[in-house]
Amino acid sequence: MKLRNFTKTGLLILFCGLLAACQTSGLKPGSIDSSFAPSGWQSESRGGKTIYFCMPSVCGSPQGVVIGPMKVRGDAEAAIREDILSTELLKAMDKVVNIAAKGDFRMSTDRRIVKKNFSGFDMSARLKDRNGRYVYAAARVIIQNDRGSMVASFATSRAKARSNLRRFLNQTTIRRLP
Repeated sequence: MKLRNFTKTGLLILFCGLLAACQTSGLKPGSIDSSFAPSGWQSESRGGKTIYFCMPSVCGSPQGVVIGPMKVRGDAEAAIREDILSTELLKAMDKVVNIAAKGDFRMSTDRRIVKKNFSGFDMSARLKDRNGRYVYAAARVIIQNDRGSMVASFATSRAKARSNLRRFLNQTTIRRLP
């Protein structure tokens, strides 16, 4: 039951991140290739999304990584590269969300990423669960032209969420396909 609640929380944060970043359709199949599958973790793929999760009995606390498509309108990558869709703009949107959430949810756009194969943003979030505890997320938005995907890591500590995201990204290759 705890995993189900954790997964719902993770998907909620993923959804909020998608709204904050853009609106999207996913990268071309084969653009993202990952060997991420730590020992003791399980995965499930459904509807274009893959969820990796680790039960508290194995990892000590609930942890997960979700990768899924995003809808993007127009050439969002060009807007990011030209700094039209900027970190400052997204931070302003973060402030609006944070005020509206009244402390139950906080998000932050941490930095803009511009690489040869994609552009995007690193983001983080904190969500208060119904027991008053926090769930942390670290995410990367990956945009190629007018297509996008998001990778988000969830854990009960900010450091673990960031560590799992870094681990996923280190075991992942992102290619630009024709």
